[in-house]
Amino acid sequence: MQLFAYNQIGRPDELLIWVGILGVATPPAVAFEIHGQAIAPSAQPAVFEPLGDEVRDSYDRPLNHRAIFAFAWPATSERFTVRVSAGDQCVTLTSKRLPGVLPAKNADSFNLLLSSCYYQPNDKSQALTDIIKAIKPAPDFTLLAGDQVYLDLPSLQNLPEDKTRLAQTLGKKYQLNWFSNPLKQPGLADVLSHGPVLCVPDDHEYWNNFPYKQVQLTNTHWEKDRNNWRELATRLYERYQMSPAQSAGFFRQDIEPLSMLFLDGRTYRDDDGTHMFNAQTRTAIADWKNDLLARKKNQQAAVGLLSSGQALLIEKPGQWDRRVADMEMINYKDFALLKTALTELFAAEIPVLFITGDVHWGRIVEGKNQRGNILFYEVIASPSRLIDTIGSDQINSVKDKLRDLFGDPKAFPKHPAAPKDLKEIALANLTLDIKHRQQGDHVALLRFHAIPGGLEFSVDYVCTDPNEKKRREHSSSHGPYKLVSL
Repeated sequence: MQLFAYNQIGRPDELLIWVGILGVATPPAVAFEIHGQAIAPSAQPAVFEPLGDEVRDSYDRPLNHRAIFAFAWPATSERFTVRVSAGDQCVTLTSKRLPGVLPAKNADSFNLLLSSCYYQPNDKSQALTDIIKAIKPAPDFTLLAGDQVYLDLPSLQNLPEDKTRLAQTLGKKYQLNWFSNPLKQPGLADVLSHGPVLCVPDDHEYWNNFPYKQVQLTNTHWEKDRNNWRELATRLYERYQMSPAQSAGFFRQDIEPLSMLFLDGRTYRDDDGTHMFNAQTRTAIADWKNDLLARKKNQQAAVGLLSSGQALLIEKPGQWDRRVADMEMINYKDFALLKTALTELFAAEIPVLFITGDVHWGRIVEGKNQRGNILFYEVIASPSRLIDTIGSDQINSVKDKLRDLFGDPKAFPKHPAAPKDLKEIALANLTLDIKHRQQGDHVALLRFHAIPGGLEFSVDYVCTDPNEKKRREHSSSHGPYKLVSL
């Protein structure tokens, strides 16, 4: 039996503990302790359900399960330890309740860890989790902003057409990442073990450029195969990553003056470029905007934080690229909802911070209105571990060897670089300026404080390359940046 647990994000009044158990037909009873004191769930006992990977015993009973247990938060504002026991196994995780208000400048910052694009096969020589565990200050909230798994890689894998075998193959990739500690290998277990954790999906939770068929993925060529893959990938995402608090397609929480909205812009996409959000998410965008406008009208500081699985400031892919590479948010008619909401907020001089991953480079962009007031920042962190790309990797390696002959090798020859300018990008008549560009494997820690009329934040880019010298040279801090509405 293998046991793993982590603290999923929940509603403000609930502590949610996800518990997964591998290798038994009937999961044993689970016990919980906080600081050595036994605690009991505050609601009806959670019921274990199969993880959805179709791994069964000789009696056709599912062997891998998960359940989500809800508790009242302990009466402390400090980080605390939770011990989870089942059978002869136990795991330990930590958590800290999100505050209702950002801390003032004379207090410790509120710290958000932003990470995306984790390819486990390339996390061997120096585990990502060892680097993240050393980050100071410790994260209070972890956002995994998409591509926590790569179900479609390696590109030339021969995925089975049989639905049961496909479920087992895809499910194994989740197991490698979520149960990495009991399996004694690199993975996401330690990243997940310091909550609360919010996971937002992107295309590789399904397949590259989901829901469009891809030439290199034979299991997407026929509608029946796509439907099977979609069904299985959705089930695995829901049972491993999705908190009940985000089951409507979004997650909303306010930490005054910050109003945070996290969007699932992938699961509900159609294949004609109309909708990337479901109806509930479209309503949530309008509610988020209106709540911020109401705060400003009532002379309350108001700053928005918006996040989805793709970048906001990106060139619009053409007909060929959006089918072969990836449809960006700007390709969907739904993008008008975001654009309109942001335009209205900026017109009312309500600032917004957008955070995401996806693009395999990092960047900080600042946006000012015509009066010179700063109303927008975009912060991107991607990847935490870069994927392999057949063809371009080999070409880039050869080019770098040639550069090395002339004493000018690149630090990250396989990583793309962030664009040098934003000439083709427009957002609500803002003047956009790139403040920082990040290359190589990395994560970002955003540190927040409340200030009169709004907030300020700093961004620590933490290089997660296995090479210690590169980590020292390519980790940096930026800011503080201010967003003020009053």
